[in-house]
Amino acid sequence: NGVHKIDMYLNAALDLLGGEDGLCQYKCSDGSKPVPRYGYKPSPPNGCGSPLFGVQFDIGIPSMTRCCNHHDRCYDTCGNKKNDCDEQFQTCLSKICRDVQKTLGISESVQACESTVQLLFDAVIHLGCKPYLDSQRAACMCHYEGKTDL
Repeated sequence: NGVHKIDMYLNAALDLLGGEDGLCQYKCSDGSKPVPRYGYKPSPPNGCGSPLFGVQFDIGIPSMTRCCNHHDRCYDTCGNKKNDCDEQFQTCLSKICRDVQKTLGISESVQACESTVQLLFDAVIHLGCKPYLDSQRAACMCHYEGKTDL
């Protein structure tokens, strides 16, 4: 019905913008703590891209792809906080540029690396709420969901 559709659209908009409180936290609606979903198998990480936005940031730097894959796995682990995953991601990405600097010295390569890292991190901070919440919904369950096969 129409009311249900409006509710779905509003929830999707909230997910995109950071959830109800703007903090992008996954919570059970009854206030209980989400628990890992039994038998959940996350989909394989997709590198530095988001199917939601059709954005592909993978520029062929294997260590950057590893950071992105680790970030995907972090989002896919029930109970992980988005902020913690994002901070680990930023640390991983920043290390890549430091390694480039050590290898190549000061050059345009380092600036290009830092620009790409900043763009990627900004995208995750501003556009990552929906992918995070979707991953948590898949990886977690709330007690009130219960067992449907009793």
